[in-house]
Amino acid sequence: GGGPKRKIPKTSNFCKTIKCMQDDVFYAHFRMKKSTFKNLQTMLMPWWPSRTTGRIGISLEKALQIAIWKLSNNCSFRDVSDRFGVAVGLAYKVFVKIIKMICRLKKDVIKFPRSEAEQKQTSEAFSTLRFNPFPFVLGCVDGTHIPISQPIRDEISYRNRKGTYSIIAQAIVDSRMKFIDVFIGCPGACHDASIWQMSPIKKAIINKEINIYPNYHFLGDGGYPLEMCVMVPYRDNGFLTPMQSKYNAIISSTRVVVEQAFGVLKKKFRILKYIEVQNPSLPKLITMACMIIHNIIIINEGNNADDLIAETNAITSETLEEVTLPGQREAK
Repeated sequence: GGGPKRKIPKTSNFCKTIKCMQDDVFYAHFRMKKSTFKNLQTMLMPWWPSRTTGRIGISLEKALQIAIWKLSNNCSFRDVSDRFGVAVGLAYKVFVKIIKMICRLKKDVIKFPRSEAEQKQTSEAFSTLRFNPFPFVLGCVDGTHIPISQPIRDEISYRNRKGTYSIIAQAIVDSRMKFIDVFIGCPGACHDASIWQMSPIKKAIINKEINIYPNYHFLGDGGYPLEMCVMVPYRDNGFLTPMQSKYNAIISSTRVVVEQAFGVLKKKFRILKYIEVQNPSLPKLITMACMIIHNIIIINEGNNADDLIAETNAITSETLEEVTLPGQREAK
């Protein structure tokens, strides 16, 4: 036929380029260091068909590059296909396969501190990180909306306050912005408090499968109920005492980590800005995979939480001296 043909870029070149990319260029493309990518590849090795090519006909390394590229850039599968020189259908198939494999790492990567020693360590890390910590914090809990395309079934419950569709990810975050518990997939119309009640971690605490040792607690915002193990701000009715205002300020300055963790997550993995897929179970798996990779990056590369928090944390350390927590012994 006449007319210009659509140019298919010689993408085997891109794959070759990846091999010789400097670390900072690789980082810009894949949102992690080469060494972290290699670690992730090694973790997935046991589940990849043994012959490099397997039935799929491509190596684990290339499959992982395709998946991370899609998560990071949220381009179409057509773009992925062009860039990596694989058929569109194969790009999709490989993406889904890798996402499911990454989700199998959850129990090794997203870990809740169960022993008293671990809880002490987690809480102490909060104290040393901030110059103004709230005492005895095990983690900060919050929810974030992950926008999705219009679901085929049950669309009403996925419609959030903004009138768009989303699923909600509830997470508990430690002082390094690492996720220590996640519960993903409640429809966008749900509220934080009801998601907390439904979450496996809350049920495990009630059933004594998870022990929260004395004095330790999570910090939530006003959307959460005040409980034995959840501290929340005083409702601001315009008549807070100076002490209550100070208490609220300290909670919110410590809670910054969870908002920042979500911020870092969504900046790194742009697919979370809008997941457009036909398969209704995929948004949950994609979100989980991103949160797992987020943790692997922090475990491998550390993070600059201190710098970030220093900027956002205006309160000075002496404010804590006079604050007594509701239902708590004096904070020392």
